[in-house]
Order: sequence, then structure tokens, then C-alpha cells
Amino acid sequence: MSPQAGILPAVTEVQANEPPAERARVLGLGPLGIGVAIFIVAAAIRLAYVMALREHPAFDTPTMDPGFHLAWARSLMEGEEFLDGPFFRAPLYPMALAAMLKVMGGSLVGVRMLQALLGALTAVLTYRLGARVAGGAAGALAGLLTAVSWTLVAFDAELLIPVLLLPILLLALELTVVWRERAANWETDRDGLRLRISFGLFVGLAFGVAAVARPNVLLFMPVLFGCAIAWHRQLQPALWLTLGTLLPILPVTVHNSLEGDTSLIATQGGVNFWIGNNPSSDGSAAIVPGTRDGWWEGYHDSIAQAETAMGRNLKPTEVSAYYRGKATDWMTEQPGAALRHLAWKGRLLFANAELANNQDMRFLAFRTLPGLRYSPARWGVLLGLGSVGLVALLMGRSRRRRRGAAILVAFGLVYALSIALFFVNARFRLPLVPVLAIGTGAAIVSIWESVRSRQWSRIAGTAAPAALLCALSFVQPAGYVQSDANGLAALARAELARGNADAALRYLEQAIEANPASVQVRMALASALTTTGQAERALILLREARELPRGKDLVELELQILDTRMSAGDVDGALSAARALLAKRPKDGALRFVLARGDAMRGRTKKAVLALEELLSDEPTNVHAAFAIAQILESVPDRDGAISAYERVTALAAFASPSMMATARAKLAELQR
Repeated sequence: MSPQAGILPAVTEVQANEPPAERARVLGLGPLGIGVAIFIVAAAIRLAYVMALREHPAFDTPTMDPGFHLAWARSLMEGEEFLDGPFFRAPLYPMALAAMLKVMGGSLVGVRMLQALLGALTAVLTYRLGARVAGGAAGALAGLLTAVSWTLVAFDAELLIPVLLLPILLLALELTVVWRERAANWETDRDGLRLRISFGLFVGLAFGVAAVARPNVLLFMPVLFGCAIAWHRQLQPALWLTLGTLLPILPVTVHNSLEGDTSLIATQGGVNFWIGNNPSSDGSAAIVPGTRDGWWEGYHDSIAQAETAMGRNLKPTEVSAYYRGKATDWMTEQPGAALRHLAWKGRLLFANAELANNQDMRFLAFRTLPGLRYSPARWGVLLGLGSVGLVALLMGRSRRRRRGAAILVAFGLVYALSIALFFVNARFRLPLVPVLAIGTGAAIVSIWESVRSRQWSRIAGTAAPAALLCALSFVQPAGYVQSDANGLAALARAELARGNADAALRYLEQAIEANPASVQVRMALASALTTTGQAERALILLREARELPRGKDLVELELQILDTRMSAGDVDGALSAARALLAKRPKDGALRFVLARGDAMRGRTKKAVLALEELLSDEPTNVHAAFAIAQILESVPDRDGAISAYERVTALAAFASPSMMATARAKLAELQR
């Protein structure tokens, strides 16, 4: 028997030998009907959400991580290099996004619809895995909870990794469960060994592909390696599991080596480790201390910080090693503080609070499709019922269910630890939602069966600890303020990027009312005021923000104050302050931009252009520097130079706001007449 011939029959045999409770019909539907029904419900909700989301001002121009992924995908479509050197971030999702863009003719509506269908598949895969581990009824409930989970609905529409990661992980977990189920039944002859080996290879392939989307998946593989040896009582299946895991990763590693800097998958690990493990970390905010709050700004600033500290240019892996070393030094020098911080991140992971990373998804989801606020699949509910349900499966009489639940619990614990080791936010913990949904389905079925048989003590034994965990989860972490302020500010920034300053001001005034103490909101309002010619009022707001708790916002706040002082007419004062700061941070791109802008305002155009060209050489994605060069050359006037400069701006369209691009194209057309 060939390995390929043995896998599918083994899976089919497992399904055929399920106990009657596993194959029971739910609401008159068999397994296929249940899967189709769950897919239809999940797809309908997600497609409705995508259509409603089209009204969002940033729908076609996402920023931060979604914008990074979109720019990368578009570069792949054009066959252009996105970033020099090895991959900074795992490449699987941008590659998939590029494929979806090509299929949909570049339409982001089409891409988000495809992702909606992929999210519906996640719900079906949750049902399949749940039915295998906990029974048909529990699996159906798990699939339905996944279908209506507002967090999954919202994130499935975003240009982010989880929409691709979750179905791959669920497939990998189902293959693992089947591999475990069959371990005791495969014979010890050659054909049995081939089945063990071939199935281990496919399990490894699934997890390897998942790792190319999110590398922290690899932390589970040593656990699975040890389990494979224990299950099969042989080393070979575990070795083939390892080979399968490495096969999808190998091309990525080879690519990185050919780029001159060897990294297994990506080079961002050290930076992320420092983000989540430093004295000023709040456990959630994804920003390197001392850098600007913006994807490309933070990326370039973090490199500049490392190179300034080391006194030389660094390879990407050296930048990663520098920050990993800083985090390790802090943790070893301050072990008590590090352990308390790890416990705090565990508290954030436990809490029923969807911590924002790129934007406030709770605000966005409920504003986009208000019915989502009534979804029962809240994190706290799933955590309470799901944890109790998984423990009940582990302690149950069915050996088969115990084995499946053990795999889910082991994966869930390791994956949760991998989050807490770095930093916590809503999208990072999404892979835990289907696992907890399966446990929730099992708990609900157990409670229902106990009600029918009037086993009141059994009901209390399930419901009481679940209710306690749920209640504790709903207790908000200290310092966490849930308001619409950040969501409104994000809408305002999107309107400002489109050139709608008046709309931005309206949103920001509402945001200030929602959270008067938010430094970020005040900074966004100041930007809108400066755009509308109210620089003096903006400066007052920013100086008031200095008196508020600001932490990670300090660097960005000080830079905005300098820039606003120039707009308000205090060019010399701002230049003097900027030079003093630049002496301490010579590679700070934002300070260099401020100085160049001041020189241009003072008529020193050649000096300003030279400084901006040097900045653009260090930060090739700095479209603001390219745009400033074009404006300066146009004002000189240098028609040919301005045309070339505006053409360079249009080549950086992926990194520019719509209003900047509209201006650049209009200027280019005017100069070329």
C-alpha cells in the first residue's frame, strides 16, 4: 500500500466508525447539511459586513499593517521588489493577497468578498474539528458560534493575516487529531509505518504553511514532536513531521539567504520581542519606544535607533538581534519586573477587551453592522464556557474525546503563551476563538443533556465555573478605557487623508468628548486644525497634551509640536529645538524632515533638497520627503526637476494618502502641458 493510498481511507474509516452520538443528525440535517448551513450563515453575515464597510473612508486606502500588506501585494503583482533584504514579515498572506487581487482585477471589494468566503470556510472547519473531538451537536454549535463571532466577521474583512491563518491551523489540528486517533490502530508492519510517516508528513506540511503566515506557530512543534514519539512509540513519524514542517519554510529561508542575510522566515521577531518586553511597554501597544507612531515611520526609526546604538550599518538580522538582546538584558536584570509584566500580559489575554492594534475593531464592527453587537460569541463567554468544556472533555469517559481535547488544549496553551511572550491584541488571539468555541459547544451540550436528565449537580458543576471565569473576564484591566474615541479618531484621520478636513474636525470633536484625556485624539485634532489654517489653536492643543499621561506618544507629540510651530510662524525657534534634538538622535528621520522643511521656508532650497534626498536614500518609502522635494523644485522654479520629482511621488503611490496623490498627479499634468 502506498502512503498516498492509505491516508484518505484512514480518515474515512475514522468517520465511519464514529459512535452514534458523533453521527447524530442536528435539526434534521446530516453532517453535509450542517456544514452547508453553517457556511451559508457565516458567508451571509460576512458579505453583508463587507458591503456595509464600503462606506468607510479608508476602505480603498488602508493604513498601518493592512496598508503594508496591500503595498507588498501590489508590488508582487507588478513583479517589483518591495523591500531589499530578507523578509521582514512572514510572506504567505501578502502572496495570497496578491493572488486574490489578480483574480479580482485589483478590486478590494472583490478581495474582501473572497476573504468573507474564506472566513465562512473557517466556520465549517471549526464544525468539522468540533464534531470529531466533541460530537456532532457540539461541533455544530462551535461552527455556528464561529460563524456569528463579531471579531472574526470584522477581521475577515481586513487585509490581515488571521483570515488565512485560521483555516490552515484548523486543518492542521484536524489532521493531528486523526493522526492521534489512528496511532493505536495502525499495524506495526511496513504498511502501517508508511501510514504513520505519510500522515506525519502531511501534518507537518500544514503547520509549516501556517508558520509561513505566523511564525510563532512553530513554538507548538516541539510539543507535537514529543507527542508523536509517545503516540507511535517510534522516532520516524516524528522526524517526518519535522521534515513536513520544514518543507514550506525552506524556500523562504533560501530566499532570505539569497538576499544576503539568512533568516528562517522573517526578521521582525527581535523587534516584536522588545516591543512587548521593555520598561515602558503596556503589554499591548505595538510601537518601539522612542519611534514615531506609523508603520513606515516606526520601521525606519527602529533601524536608525539600532544603528545609532551600534555605531554602524546593520543587517536586518542584526537589527533583530540588537532588540532581542535589549529585551533579554532587561528581563535578566529585572526578573521581578519582567515576571510581573508577563503576568500583566496574561491578564490582558484573559480579559474580555478586544485591544486595538491598527484600529478599534469593536467600534468599527458595531458601527459598520450594528447587529453584530448582539453576537453571543464574545471572548469572555467563549473563555468561560470553552475552558470548562475542554476540561470536561479531558476528564470524560470517552478515550477518543480525551485524546482530541488534549491536542486542542495543548495547542491553545502554547499559542496563548506565544502571545504573552510578545504583546497582546485582538487579532493575535483570534486562533484561540475556534478552539474555545469547540469547548463552548461541548459545555452547552453537556448542560442541555443534564437539564433533560435533571442532573442538577452536573449542571452546577459545568455552569458555575464557566460563569465565574466569564465574570472575571468581563472585569476590565486597570487603566483600560473603553470608549469610541480611538475609533472616531481613526475615521477622522481617514477623512483627513482624503482631504476632507471639515469632516475630520467633526469626528475629532466627538472623540474629544468621548475621551478628553487621549493624547492621540488631541494630536489628530491638531493635524486637522493645522490643515484648515488654525495652527495657533493646534499648538495650544498640543501643549495641553504635554500635561496628560502620554508614555509612548512623547516622541510623536514633540515632533508634531515642532512642525506646528513652523506652520504657526515660529520657524527659527522650531529649527533651534530640532537641531538640539538631532544632536542626540542623528538618524532620526522625522527631525531631519523638520530641519529640511525649515530650511526651505527660510529660502535655503538647495540645502533643503540635499537633506531630503539623503533622507529618502535612507528611507526609500518616505513619500513625504519625495513630495516635499517636488514642491520645493516647483517653487524655485525648476520645471524638469519638479516633473521628475512628482513622477517619483506617483511611483510611491502605495505609501501616500489619496489627497497627496491627487495633488501630485494634478501638478504633474499641469507641469507637462
